[in-house]
Amino acid sequence: MDKIYLNELSLAGQFKDMEGFLDASIPLMKCLKLIQKHQGKIYKQSTFYKRTITRSGKTLNDLRGVYGDKARKLKSLLLGTTDSPPFWDIDENQTQDQAADYICNGKKVGETSIAEAAENQAMLLSFPHLEYEDRNLEVLKNGKLLASVASAVNPAYLAEELWKTRQIIIKEFLCVKYEGTRLNFTKLDEEYGLEQFEAVELKECLEAFQRFVSHDNWNDILTDRSLCYKKYSPSQKEKDWFNRTEYRDYAIDKFRCGNPKRCFGYRENDVFYVLRMERDHSISDNG
Repeated sequence: MDKIYLNELSLAGQFKDMEGFLDASIPLMKCLKLIQKHQGKIYKQSTFYKRTITRSGKTLNDLRGVYGDKARKLKSLLLGTTDSPPFWDIDENQTQDQAADYICNGKKVGETSIAEAAENQAMLLSFPHLEYEDRNLEVLKNGKLLASVASAVNPAYLAEELWKTRQIIIKEFLCVKYEGTRLNFTKLDEEYGLEQFEAVELKECLEAFQRFVSHDNWNDILTDRSLCYKKYSPSQKEKDWFNRTEYRDYAIDKFRCGNPKRCFGYRENDVFYVLRMERDHSISDNG
């Protein structure tokens, strides 16, 4: 996995108390787990643990005396993903030019992880902060654009950036992006997934998925002519795409992802489990 830098500037005493900080950090913990899963390492500045968390002046160092599941998990994840090397700005590890002028959002960011990430064409992982939440940060060096740095707070944004740079496969991106929604991609058969789809096809599929989850209820999905949600009804058993699978006795449905593509799966309560993607409508021709 490519370098990812922990954005110390995203901690600026914006939280009311430590409990509020821990609650707000749950999405970041999920990001850390995703990075840890792929054996990635996060680079941090040596002053990172001195950054202020709360309005009363509590710092990350004070987290050591806080107990409970959320505090324990955050401390464990920070230690597990940021221990090698310990700091990017120690022992001449930094890449940025100390004599250069780095600007981001109208502020000087020299000697920070933002400038370091920009010099290394890397990503940032940030705590919840309006200036840095799930967006690209334009970093100027001596008045000229150096890099547009992705700053992730939520796992869906992080997963999308990792997929764009081919650090994770599209199935994992979709699993993370749609976790907790009406679409579930954990059962998607990779042989019939989206890995071979062209960019324009992927764009249409992603638009359809987003349209699917944006509806308030199932009645809206069933009446959406763009999605064309319907039962999969093959005319003959031998033409049933799922006849030789564990889903042969399931009630399979499908919906449109821009012609001629279709998404096949089954509904369980309020969730649609995606099983296969069809690219050319040849399966749909039979049901």
